[in-house]
Amino acid sequence: MKYRSLLITLSGFALSASAPSIAADEPIAQAFTAKRCVNMGNALETPKGYDWGGRAYTEADYNRIAAAGFDTVRIPVRWSDYTGPAPSFRIHPDFAALVDQQIAWATAAGLNVVLNVHHFEEIMDEPETQMERYRAIWSELATRYADLPDSVWFETLNEPHKELKGAAMRQTQAQALAIIRARNPNRIVILGGEEWSGIRTLETNLASDDPNVVYTFHYYDPFDFTHQQASWLGEDMPKGTRGWGSAEDRAQLAADVNTATAFREATGRPVFLGEFGAHSPIDNAERTEWAAAVSKAMGDAGIPWCLWSYGNTFALYTEETGWDEDMLKALIPEG
Repeated sequence: MKYRSLLITLSGFALSASAPSIAADEPIAQAFTAKRCVNMGNALETPKGYDWGGRAYTEADYNRIAAAGFDTVRIPVRWSDYTGPAPSFRIHPDFAALVDQQIAWATAAGLNVVLNVHHFEEIMDEPETQMERYRAIWSELATRYADLPDSVWFETLNEPHKELKGAAMRQTQAQALAIIRARNPNRIVILGGEEWSGIRTLETNLASDDPNVVYTFHYYDPFDFTHQQASWLGEDMPKGTRGWGSAEDRAQLAADVNTATAFREATGRPVFLGEFGAHSPIDNAERTEWAAAVSKAMGDAGIPWCLWSYGNTFALYTEETGWDEDMLKALIPEG
């Protein structure tokens, strides 16, 4: 597998796929120390004015996560629902302050933070018309968070899909990377590929000579297992029920780990499993077996992982029952 430099040309705009170079002797992704991560889901990425059944996370949540043995949290944020009018697209200060507080609590607890642009649905439908707003969001974030510790990492965009693919998707990656580098020359920047950043689309990512780029993928395979009873999918919800753990299931997991490690070797960049999880209504013993297998296989291969999620639909912790102790032990056996 050879990963070649790309030249992006879209709507008459030419852009080198490589971000501004950083000193050649600087370590690759020198601060990417993540191993065990959990997503702070169903909170700041919900649509404005809607309730997905989550809750506002508190300082106690981050301290609890760190005490359990996690070293990293991923904070999904739907910035696009809180931008003002063109041309500045200024993020509403009250919403930005909510995100600031979450980051502060996480870093105070000793956790690394992955901060992303999540559920920017408009750019998935109309990449060209939304590019100005996307650039404005990253310009503001890159400036706002420029002085945060190196343990805060930026993920340019969650799960590109629909029309955001190919050259259009790589243009968003390249432009965000260039904007970030203007104020954050050495911060870790995480890139995810097209088709929902799946394991089989890693090669669609931007090729870059930037040594502090990390590539991410999401893993909900087999989908007809992990998304059973996921009613929000409508007609796409898997039909019937199925377990996990057959020889064929385990062989596919091993093959998928090999796909990720081969991409890591080809690019010379770390690879990060940014989301994996199974829907809560599935038999918990089966969910636990699957999560244990995925986290161990990825961890043994040196691939950090991030469970979806700490709260709500795939919940690891609830205020009513506390930790899902079986799942937590599956993820962190020595915890």
